[in-house]
Amino acid sequence: MWKKIAEYPVPLSLRRIAKDKMSGELLFRADSVEKVLYFKEGNLIFARTNVIQERLGEILFKMGKIDRARFWNIHKLMEGKRERVGKVLVQSQILNQQDIYQGLLLQLRTIAISLFTFNSGEWGFVAKIPRVPEDSNFIIELPEVMIEGVKKLKNLSYFRNKFYYQSPRLSPIPPAISAHFPQEIIHFYRQVSNFKNLSNEHIIAELGENEDTFWQYMTLFYLLNIVDFTEATQDKEVDKNIEEILDLYEKLRTGKIDYFQLFGLPNDANTEAIKNVYFQFARKYHPDRVTRAPDPEIKDKANFVFSEINKAYDLMSHEEKRRGYLEREHRSVGQTDIINESQADRARTLYRKAKTLYTQKQYWEAVVLLDEAVKLQNDKAAYFLLLGLCQMNVPSLKRIAEKNLLRALELESWNEETLAALGVFYSSENQLKRAEGFFRKVLSVNPDHALARKKLLELLPEEEKKKDRFSLFGKPKK
Repeated sequence: MWKKIAEYPVPLSLRRIAKDKMSGELLFRADSVEKVLYFKEGNLIFARTNVIQERLGEILFKMGKIDRARFWNIHKLMEGKRERVGKVLVQSQILNQQDIYQGLLLQLRTIAISLFTFNSGEWGFVAKIPRVPEDSNFIIELPEVMIEGVKKLKNLSYFRNKFYYQSPRLSPIPPAISAHFPQEIIHFYRQVSNFKNLSNEHIIAELGENEDTFWQYMTLFYLLNIVDFTEATQDKEVDKNIEEILDLYEKLRTGKIDYFQLFGLPNDANTEAIKNVYFQFARKYHPDRVTRAPDPEIKDKANFVFSEINKAYDLMSHEEKRRGYLEREHRSVGQTDIINESQADRARTLYRKAKTLYTQKQYWEAVVLLDEAVKLQNDKAAYFLLLGLCQMNVPSLKRIAEKNLLRALELESWNEETLAALGVFYSSENQLKRAEGFFRKVLSVNPDHALARKKLLELLPEEEKKKDRFSLFGKPKK
């Protein structure tokens, strides 16, 4: 009966209740928190909570319906009385019935919306005709709750991970729901409607939208049954790009074309012409455009082609490099800058260049170099660590960052920077227990590691922070 929030967030139950117009009780518990929400035909009609801040007196005080003095005297008013707070306040002529009604409506919304804020705990639903107090005749439509709740949702990663590579199928927005939408959500809906058969990954890239905002809106549409997701199908343009990338890969790999032939330009092409072709190619053949290709090797080949495009642009844009390139008697397209260097030397050169790009926040360019470096030398923890750090900063590559960070850890299990990077990665994915474990490992190696100390303190509850420094950081208090 009980489902864990980490595996099945509470909003999914609200989605089904609204969609199927269900009646019953939704039970929630997390640590010392307990709540029960009552539904009738898909609408919220009543709720109970043991959270002090969600009780009616607190709600009325926050609304400004009662002042501080009366708020603190509520418990005296209730002495010896079995009636509920609202009724006692009306009988005592402190508030009228309308004030209590508004307070109870806000209380129900507050309790329901709070369910969106939990990352841990569990819930269960019992389908039955709910029994609630006779004077609690409320009807709150769930779309109202979801619109506010999604703004507070802390588990967007569940929906992002589930639907990232799938394609949205939008349904018309019901008028009753669109009336509650602000203009920016309507605008977003219209923009996404223009894309057909593209995955969310590609839509994010095309829109240039902040990824958190994208998933907040998409999650809202999903909970409101405005969108569903299916496997994305490659459109004709992407299919054509894959064919061209594979053709270029073979020609570049075998040396059948040089850099000028790659760009389709004469040897004396001017800088402006080279730049124009480069920008066209950089967009058209970017590896992100073939992420969902059926053959996983296509992404590697696309990386190779993209790397060669960048090398060609760099060489053709500098007069001295261009002249040296044209004068070589036996040139091989795509050969290394230092022809006679060993694989290890080449990997080291790529790593140094990638490190510079990383400090300049040119993460994608650094990834291209590091992908080649780890293929040339796959036993260097530093290469895998930097590759993982770069991928963490590229949304479309973040999923494979974990694999490379773990490989770095496998090679050097004692490396505090790798442990810290994994802590940051898992923290960003809301895997807080795993993140905490890695930060603690860092501090066991180096108690003075500032980042691990800061991040661990952010994760710990207040009571844990009050413990002595030895128990937290493995170092005596000074």
